[in-house]
Amino acid sequence: MSKTLQKRGFRASMPGVKTSKGKGKIVSQTSGLEGKNENEDTHQVMKNFKVFKSLFESLEPLSLRNINNKEWGCPACKGGDSKVKVSDRYKGIQGLIEHAKVTKSCNVGWHQKLVKVLEEEVKRRKVACTMAQHVYGKWLGLENACGECEIVWPPIIIIQNTNLDLSDNQQRAMGMGNKELLDCFKQYKPSKAKFAYGQKGHCGVSLLIFEDSIDGYLEADYLHRNFLRERRGRDNWNEYGMPNQNSSGKRILYGYMATSEDMEDFNKHSTKAKVKYDMVPYQLKVIEPVKKMKEENGRITWLEKKIDEDRESTKYLEEKVNDMIKRLDIQQQEMKILMAHAYERDEDCKKGYDFLENFYKQQIDQLKEGGKENIQKEKIGN
Repeated sequence: MSKTLQKRGFRASMPGVKTSKGKGKIVSQTSGLEGKNENEDTHQVMKNFKVFKSLFESLEPLSLRNINNKEWGCPACKGGDSKVKVSDRYKGIQGLIEHAKVTKSCNVGWHQKLVKVLEEEVKRRKVACTMAQHVYGKWLGLENACGECEIVWPPIIIIQNTNLDLSDNQQRAMGMGNKELLDCFKQYKPSKAKFAYGQKGHCGVSLLIFEDSIDGYLEADYLHRNFLRERRGRDNWNEYGMPNQNSSGKRILYGYMATSEDMEDFNKHSTKAKVKYDMVPYQLKVIEPVKKMKEENGRITWLEKKIDEDRESTKYLEEKVNDMIKRLDIQQQEMKILMAHAYERDEDCKKGYDFLENFYKQQIDQLKEGGKENIQKEKIGN
């Protein structure tokens, strides 16, 4: 066992660790590995171990989502020996942790350290420590996360920063009108717009209301995600010091999916008629319709595949029929030629038969006349 560990670089990458002479067991001589000096065995020190360093250098630039979406090889299986090749890979951090926990055959000490450092990394980076699940499509993956929650219906996007700064002579604030807001986001197909108007004029917050359907929700969610991608979502709007205008003086709009609190706050600050909305189960309004759409899309895909197969079959049959028609035409031509030859031979045969018939008739007539003459001669002779 000790020779195997030495061969894989276990001692070289862990200074102060040696094997007992008789039994080949690992005996710790330093606090960095077994706990004599706990202050030195910190999370950062462990990350900088030669065995783990390359793994954490790969993890560092990745987002939390990308970390759990990728597959990772186990550095503890190598034990610091770059010549050892590890083919097994594990999905996400949790998959790697589970592997390290159950491994009892090689580099056990390194695997235990790997569990500790990864669990601490998970805790610090708030990576979800759950087993990776199979996700069938973008929306079905939300079922476990938000299946029981309620959402605002019809789908509504809150648009912030839609007012203009007050001038010295203005008593009430002005801002984007409904038509202007709809035109600004017409590619997302909102059905109508509302803005909050209080005692001091335009409050700077507007609503984009979408169609009361799954299509409307998908359009709203697409807009919500685009705001997040541009770093102009809810958290960005709430962040202190975010700019209201760009370098050319245009107002920067922020947007996010509305919640019940957002709607209550909007209706509270607006002196106009309250915007009506309902709170409905996300499962009922989004997940189930999306599942149905996926099933229908699956049927459509199956039908399209079936149609393509039928087209291929029809094409094959058409080619076969055309080939048979061509062969039939050739056979008909050959039959015509054979019939013409047969007709010619029949005519020749008829001519031959007529000639023989006339010939034999003449011979018979001549024989009859000759017989009569002989009979007359015999009578005269007598």
